Amino acid sequence: MAFLIERVPARERLRMGCALAFWAGTYLLFLAWNQLQDQFPSAIWQTRRLLTTALGAAVFYGFTLLADKVATRSLRERIAILLAVGLGCCAFMILGRAAIDQLIVLEFGEPPSTLDRHLRFALIWAGYFLGGSLAFLSFAPAQAHEAPPAEVSAPSAVESQPSFPEALWVSRGRETLRVAVDAIDWIEAEGDYVRLHASSGSGLLRGTLTGLEAQLDPAEFARVHRSAICRRNAVVALIRKPSGALAVRLKTGQEVPVGRSYRDSVAAIVGSGRELSRVSA
Repeated sequence: MAFLIERVPARERLRMGCALAFWAGTYLLFLAWNQLQDQFPSAIWQTRRLLTTALGAAVFYGFTLLADKVATRSLRERIAILLAVGLGCCAFMILGRAAIDQLIVLEFGEPPSTLDRHLRFALIWAGYFLGGSLAFLSFAPAQAHEAPPAEVSAPSAVESQPSFPEALWVSRGRETLRVAVDAIDWIEAEGDYVRLHASSGSGLLRGTLTGLEAQLDPAEFARVHRSAICRRNAVVALIRKPSGALAVRLKTGQEVPVGRSYRDSVAAIVGSGRELSRVSA
């Protein structure tokens, strides 16, 4: 699950999180408002309220997606488009709530809501929608409208070669230590951190395994599992477990599991090392 989340762009994860927060916020606000009205149902879990606020969150998600799509246009055009679409979203919510209301009446036999209830809901929801949209566009402005540089010169041969760090700083107890990248044997994921295993010992570095993988030289390191990276020349054996699962043995004697999606990477390591042996556990 964590691997799938890592593959979603950060901007999209932010949008999903804001849509979920918008749904939870509107649901709780409508619940609190209904608790103060004697003539309205005060049940905490209400199907009509759940479906309408979920529909509102979906509309909010689509609105923020459109806001990013039109981010390259001028300010006047963006305001006109978003204003027109925002009004359309409010009209859509009136129709959507009426349709949900009819569904509730047919399926559960509950009494239908009156037109003024639909309009009142749309007006209150519009206020939440406006506040949520302004908050999203304020604290998470789209980067797409930033103009590219007028002229970009072609990079030279030296500049085009990526640079990789020679050392990383890790935490070990109360110490922060410098670990040379050449001394690292393998790296494993540990929650919001990654643990570096080196000849000088292990240490924690805050970040994701995918983010650290992008900083390392692919000619020196290979991903062998969704939660493990190994130095290529530290691998000395490929092991097949009785269950059929694969693992690699390092020079230190440690064994690291091999994921199904990364068997090609391990096969490349095996094919490149003459001294590498394949044994059974």
